[in-house]
Amino acid sequence: MNELSVELLDQLSQIDLFAGLLTTEIQEILAYARPLTLQPDAYFFQQAAPAKALYILLEGQLKVTQLTPDGQQVVMRMVNSLEIFGCVAALSGGEYPASAQATKTCQAYALRQKDIQMLLPQYPKMAMNAFQIMVQRTHELQDRYRELATECVERRLAHAVLRLVDQSGREESDKIVLDMPLSRQDLAEMIGSTLYSVSRILSQWEGRGLVLAGREKLSVVKPDILSQIAEAQIFSADLKNAPI
Repeated sequence: MNELSVELLDQLSQIDLFAGLLTTEIQEILAYARPLTLQPDAYFFQQAAPAKALYILLEGQLKVTQLTPDGQQVVMRMVNSLEIFGCVAALSGGEYPASAQATKTCQAYALRQKDIQMLLPQYPKMAMNAFQIMVQRTHELQDRYRELATECVERRLAHAVLRLVDQSGREESDKIVLDMPLSRQDLAEMIGSTLYSVSRILSQWEGRGLVLAGREKLSVVKPDILSQIAEAQIFSADLKNAPI
């Protein structure tokens, strides 16, 4: 049985899958979990592999990527500490629709599919949470596809950066630092665009004081302006002579 500290159990109780469960119930569920440690660039699972487990990320960070039929890699989402991933595939069976690759050293728990199937009837609240997670992931995918189909590159990039701010932004002085290794290629893969287009837009944003872009680092200086760009209320070209 995995002996979990009171502090860790309290943190785990904030995860969507365990919302509303007693810490004793979480301890009982995680008695079936297998601890894992992965180094940066290692894979938890790869696209099209049988979905044998869902994962709970305790520490670290990873990216979920999908290879399209024409060979283009798309970053579907970034996963941070105290999030679950691989859950939709593990709960529904079949194959993983994407790959999960560590971007930092990761500590995680793996819950095997056969154990999940046994546990869900015993813990109805977890079963309901799992259903809600699947619905949420479906809505997220719908939003991403809508952006790809209807929005210009600049709007898609603004949406992506703002999502990352919500997930892992850290306030520092007069800016919000994205606490993750993040290249311009990663951003291009997130929004289905090219490295050239993303680099050009980031350079424009940086020249107008909206962001600070370094090597695999990005800080947001004016998130309110990015929000206006994301919602098509303004475009960066309109800021050239505007006081911001």
